Amino acid sequence: MSFGPEPAPEAVAFDSTTSTVIIEDLDDVAKHARIFEALRSAALSRKQSLTFLDKAIANMPEGEK
Repeated sequence: MSFGPEPAPEAVAFDSTTSTVIIEDLDDVAKHARIFEALRSAALSRKQSLTFLDKAIANMPEGEK
């Protein structure tokens, strides 16, 4: 999350099954930002994701669709 005019994250929040964790320590926030960026850069594009899902659905047994 970023609260000011700059897009730099100032806090990280994530939910578990029983609570929400908010991290505000700047070193920890920076680590989470790097992890998120690595995951984002490895993710499929929107078009690739849709193609993947279309193929997965097409290969599903009829009773599971």
